[in-house]
Formats: sequence, structure tokens, C-alpha cells
Amino acid sequence: MQDALNQRVSGWTPFFTLVDVISTASAYFGAFVLSQLLPPDTLNLVLSPPSKEGVLLALGIIGLLLHTLIWSRDGHYMFQLLNGRMLRICAAQILFVTLTVFIYLGIWRNYDMSRKLMLLFLTLLGPCLLVGKVLFMKMLSALGARIQPRLRILAVCDEGGEAATRQWFSNKTLLGIHLCDVLAIETDASQEAFLEHQLEVALKRDRPNLLIWRLPTNAARTERIRQIAESHGTHLAVDLLPIVGDMGAVQLTEYSQMKLVSLHKHPLVSPAHRFLKRTLDICISLPVVVLVLPFLCAGVWLVHRIFSPGPLFFKQSRSGADGQMFKIYKFRTMTVNHGRESVQARANDSRIFTGGGLMRKLSIDEMPQFLNVLFGDMSVVGPRPHMAEHDVLFAMECSQYALRHTVKPGVTGLAQVRGHRGPVDNSSEIKHRVTSDIEYCQNWSFYLDLEIIARTFLHVFSFHAKSC
Repeated sequence: MQDALNQRVSGWTPFFTLVDVISTASAYFGAFVLSQLLPPDTLNLVLSPPSKEGVLLALGIIGLLLHTLIWSRDGHYMFQLLNGRMLRICAAQILFVTLTVFIYLGIWRNYDMSRKLMLLFLTLLGPCLLVGKVLFMKMLSALGARIQPRLRILAVCDEGGEAATRQWFSNKTLLGIHLCDVLAIETDASQEAFLEHQLEVALKRDRPNLLIWRLPTNAARTERIRQIAESHGTHLAVDLLPIVGDMGAVQLTEYSQMKLVSLHKHPLVSPAHRFLKRTLDICISLPVVVLVLPFLCAGVWLVHRIFSPGPLFFKQSRSGADGQMFKIYKFRTMTVNHGRESVQARANDSRIFTGGGLMRKLSIDEMPQFLNVLFGDMSVVGPRPHMAEHDVLFAMECSQYALRHTVKPGVTGLAQVRGHRGPVDNSSEIKHRVTSDIEYCQNWSFYLDLEIIARTFLHVFSFHAKSC
């Protein structure tokens, strides 16, 4: 269920989608005209594109609609636009269109499509989408104050939140949203009657459609405010931030007997999301285990024979999802029987034999963990697994530490690509890692996994200083 403000914002999405479709059509016809003016077709000018080339326009529109379908939830598309992320949206739309075109060509390999037209279309698509959005937003900015009916809003907050409230609504005028006033008052309970009197006066004066209440409240107080608002024909929306605090994104879910406000997100509870992540794990780990790991085993075995004879693999118990223990596999980079397995490795560690340091720098020693991924103990992306004794120590430093165990541990993770690698030196380092791990757990997406994997390749070859 959406409130009136969200409905007004997200309700503009179909209009921007229509503008995107028109921009896509403009890019297509512009590309067709240019293709006629470029050799070798300059002598065979055609006024309208052949029907078989029209498939390219249809694919472009399908790609746009897929992007809108995925990103239009809860007004996400519109809020991205209003926050100045127009280039990012255009880049994502081009990616969707390009993938749609190439998937189509991969399925229908014999389809005859002009490569010149396709390249020109994809080249012009970005500028056309950007220009279309800019022009439409300028038109809305000019007409925003005249859009009827306007959504008139009265906000009630404490004095500290007045500036932020006004700032948030400052760029919403172009959507026909008008902030009538902000009642900034003290939250002293003794002023309750005075507050309600002020509210009555403001409602009568401004006649808003929506009252946004941004003060602490309870069931009785909310009911009184609702009755006052409804007596003036005004809807009420209550801000949960003063009630639950700054706990990140919250989700309200209604059931027959309950209305739950969730303070945590956990995308990987969904069976569909877990299946998608497991599919990615298998698609990456299986080729690595079959095609890459045998050659690495041979090379590492040779290094061991020369510098430090002993077992090829180092196996150790680590904590995984839900705290379950499993055996992690690594290439051995330390001498055998040094008796200090629980001590974290550091730069110039005497236990690391010649050649082992380079293996650790390039993360070659981590490659056997793709066996753990294939077996299902780990994932390609996730919080790094720690020893049980380190879990106890780290949990004493950070009360949220256990939240990172809600997903499978990973070969790489968000904390690692942000530079948090190697030994933990202080409590601040622990908190930085845990914060990144929890952020990953609560904001997982397929695209985030791909981004972390891509950034890992760059990070490995940067020879991070704390890798040892």
C-alpha cells in the first residue's frame, strides 16, 4: 500500500516511460537516416526503414520496458531522476536495450539485421534518452506550479528537522507537489493542547491534501491527529523515523492480524534469490575447478617441492551460514608444523615460505575455496569466513557481528573490495568490515554480486598493502 506522496511521485513513471519510448524511436529513425548517408548506401536512399529492420526498434522498446518494470517499484525510477542520477538511468537503459538486442541475435542467429544500423542506433540511443528526459523535466518545471490538482502537503516536525524537510520537498514542485508549510514545534508533552490548536489553524488555513507527522507518537495520539486531519478532509501519513530511530530502510507489511515494521532487509530469504545466487556460484566455480584449479595445483605443488615440502592444501574449520562449521580449503603458503594456525598472518611473517608471499599477494592461495563454493559451504561473494575463536573476539567488539552469518561466507566480499583485507589490527577495522558485510547482506542483488566480482579482479592486481 502506497501513501499519497509516493503515488504522486511514482505516478509520473508512465509519462517518463512514454518520453523514453519516443526518444528510442527518434534514435532509431535518426540512425536509419545516417545509415543511408554513409557509404555504401548513399546511392540507394530509402525514405522509410524496411519492415525487417523494425525489429530493432521493437527490441529497443522491449529493453526499455524491462528496465522500467524492474526499477519502477516504489517510485525508485522517479526518485533516481529527482536526485540527479539521470546519466546513471540512461546508462542502465542502454545496457538493458543492448542485452535485449544481443539475446535476440543469439537466439535467431540467421536473422538478417544491418550491423551499421544497429551500431548507429545504440550510439544515438544514449544522447536521445538524455535529451528527452532533460526536455520533459524542463517542461514540467515550467508547468509544475500549474499542474492540477496539486498535492498540497503540511508537515509537522521538531525544530531540528524543519530545514531538512523543506530541502527534501524543494525539487518536487515540478511534479505538482506543493509544501504549504512546516510546523516546527517542541516535542514537550505539556504543549499537547497548544500543538493541536496550531494544527487546527494550519489545516483550516492551508487546506492540505496530506498531513505528514514527523514527531514521536503513540496509538492514542495518532488517533487524535487522524481525527483532526480527517475533519478537514486531509489524509495522514506518519514518519516512523522519530519512533524507530535511524535504523536504515524499514518495510511495512500487512497481514490479517498484524502490521509488521521490519527494521532489517534480507533479500536472500527469497527462494528465487537464493536459486539465482546459487546458479551464479555454480556457473563460476565449476569452470574454475575444472579448467583452472588443476593447473594451479601443479604449479603450487612444484613451488612446495622446491621451497617447503608438505601437503598441497591447508584445511581449517571456519564458521559459515547460521554459524555452522565447515572445512575451508586453501593452498598452503606457510611452513608445516609451525604450531600457530590461529594467529593471523602479517607482513614479513616468518611462517610464510619463499613464494608463499606472492601467492598471498595475488590471492592464489584462496583459489581452492571454489571447491567450497561448488560443495555449497561458501558462495563466490559474501562475508569472509573467520575461525570460531576470532568470531568470539570480534563479536565482543561489535554487537551486530552475528548478522553477517545470515548468508553464506564468500571467496570475496564488499568489505574486501573496499580495501578491508589482511589482519585485523583494531576495533575500528572490525567495525568497518562488519558494517560492509551487513550492508551486503541487507542489500544483496544479482548486480551487486557482479559488481563485487569485477572489482575483485582489479583489487587483486593492485597488490593491496595489507595482503600478506
